[in-house]
This record gives sequence, structure tokens and C-alpha cells, in this order.
Amino acid sequence: MRLFESARQTLKKYADFSGRASREEFWLFFAFVIVANAVAGIVGALLGMRGILSGLVGLLLIVPQIAVAVRRLQVWPRTCRSLPAPAASAAGIRVPGILPQIVALGVLGVVLLAFAHLLTLFMKRGTTVPNRYGAAPTAFSFAS
Repeated sequence: MRLFESARQTLKKYADFSGRASREEFWLFFAFVIVANAVAGIVGALLGMRGILSGLVGLLLIVPQIAVAVRRLQVWPRTCRSLPAPAASAAGIRVPGILPQIVALGVLGVVLLAFAHLLTLFMKRGTTVPNRYGAAPTAFSFAS
């Protein structure tokens, strides 16, 4: 039940890119997206709409996925410039020949390194002190 409660809280901030997100919020929403896509895929296959339903669910959840990723990257006192780097470098033009294939292999290596860097940032413990994006996501206040 914790997974769905966390997903509900994250979906309330559907397109909110301000503030900070904890590791738990990010990873529970990530798990929710996987479960939602799996369920949509199974239901779509049963209804004869293979891929359509899961594509629609993926489209509906892309904005909150990006929002929670941006909020997660704002845990550190750095900007979230590293988020679009893998996606931008993954877009390439196919040119026949051996040299472009070697270059494409090098670009793939850079993309994989960028994804690995993002993965470590998403898994790493953030700062506990407030920064320009707000208070620590795990901090609480006694003031009402």
C-alpha cells in the first residue's frame, strides 16, 4: 500500500518542478510506473490492444516522471543539467560505413556513462541542509 500512497502523493505534484524529492519518493514512483506499465500491458493484451494501452499510460506518466527526477536532482546544490544529456546524445543519424559505426559506438559509450552518472545521483544520499531549491526532503518541522 505504501507504493500507491507514495505514487498518489507524487501525482499530486504532477508538473511541479520546484522543491526537492527524497530517494524514497523517486524510487517508489519509479516502481509504480513499472507496475502501471506492466498492468496496462497485460490488460491491453487481454483486450487486443497490445501496446496501445501501455503506451498511453507511459505518455500520461512522462511528465510526473520528469518532475520527480528534476526534484530528485535538486537535492544537491547543483542544477539538473545532467538530466537531458543522455537523451540528447542518444539521438543520432545513421550513416553507412565503418567510421560512422565507430563514432556511434563511442557515442553509445558516452550515453551509457551519462546514464550511469544519473543512476548514481538518483541513488546517492542528498544533502540534509536547505539549499536554493528548498528544505531537505526528509526534514520535518515542529511548527504547525
